[in-house]
Amino acid sequence: MDAGIVTNALPLGVADQSLSAKIYEELRERIIEGVIPAGERIRERELAEEFNVSRIPIREAMPRLESEGFIRTVPRKGAVVTEMTLGDVEELFAVRSSLEVLAARLAAQACAGGASSSELFERLAAAESALEVGDDREIAAANSALHEEILRLSGNSLLIGLMGPINGRVRRLFRLEAERDQQVLCAEHQQLCRAIADGNVEYAGSLAYAHVEHSRSDSLKLMRERLEP
Repeated sequence: MDAGIVTNALPLGVADQSLSAKIYEELRERIIEGVIPAGERIRERELAEEFNVSRIPIREAMPRLESEGFIRTVPRKGAVVTEMTLGDVEELFAVRSSLEVLAARLAAQACAGGASSSELFERLAAAESALEVGDDREIAAANSALHEEILRLSGNSLLIGLMGPINGRVRRLFRLEAERDQQVLCAEHQQLCRAIADGNVEYAGSLAYAHVEHSRSDSLKLMRERLEP
């Protein structure tokens, strides 16, 4: 396994989560953060030694990672971390343009009905602080947390469940997009948060749609540039 992977990272003694679930979470984070890079094999034996478990919970974690697009099974090679392709990004934004707009509208509706937006602005402040420091990893994490708070504020459990796997891919894409104009993204987040807090359902939805479409344009441009010979 890659030398950069931190060993003994799992609190394997915690009783309220299965070994396979904890291993899934750990591997998912490593893939999202690029600790396990695209094309890298997931070596069960080495992971079993690192986590001090049998291979069974590791194998149990694999189908979920594969269903969410983080790994794929290659004949005679086993599980391999997937590349994020241009097609993957296009599909991701097709879904985001619908579900994130719905989340923003529902969050604004909740605020109009008296829900607190204090946590939303705390997440926004964290994103602004990360931008001031200029830490790309912190910026990506803070932006992801902000979007997840909008989703939580929507109060729609079905939508939250649907967005879970999608948010992992979004976080992975955020990490790959450090060269984007983060000042512009921050300004868009500020407008969106204010519209949600004001309970302006239609405006929040339109801002969310514009934000996703702007992100789509920038992301596809960056992906095409990476794919050029």
